[in-house]
Amino acid sequence: MSDPADRIVFPGNPWPEGHAIAEFEWTARAEGDELWFDLHLVSADYYAQRDIEDDGRDDTGDWEAPIVWGNYHRCTLSSTYWGGHERGGLRVGPLSAFSPQALDGAELLADPHEGVDDLAGDEEPAFGLYLLGHDSAADHRVRFVRRGDSDRYDLIWTGRIALSYAGDYQPRYRFEARLHDVALPALPTR
Repeated sequence: MSDPADRIVFPGNPWPEGHAIAEFEWTARAEGDELWFDLHLVSADYYAQRDIEDDGRDDTGDWEAPIVWGNYHRCTLSSTYWGGHERGGLRVGPLSAFSPQALDGAELLADPHEGVDDLAGDEEPAFGLYLLGHDSAADHRVRFVRRGDSDRYDLIWTGRIALSYAGDYQPRYRFEARLHDVALPALPTR
């Protein structure tokens, strides 16, 4: 169960306050000597906290249209949910060099994407996305802020979105998820 303050926001969508996070899982794995983090996030239903009347206008795009969001119910953003993601998730670095102190303030990146060019469709993404259909996410940046000397962190996860389900591969949109007081996962043994 997530903290009630945990939210994911999609700037420009019909809910500027964002959506509660219903599920969040942070896990760790080793690939050879490298440590990797996997993240799995599911939002609450888009309409869960506030219903929006559709004004019936046809001049809004899918991103701004409450009825379109309602058709897809909730967001899933995950490096584990769909499986088959070879080398998905976030590369942390050498397992032997990892420490909770070193993670404090660190920002990990996956699928960096500069500019406005279309996302490459021939590469396996680090994270799958179901938002307004099976869309695409890139330019993931996850910042970890340690809570005191504990094994708990606040996470700030940002990225860019392309509505690829609708045939638009340009990452025009953004997301920001804020998660609070999340336990560092058990680390793999070598």
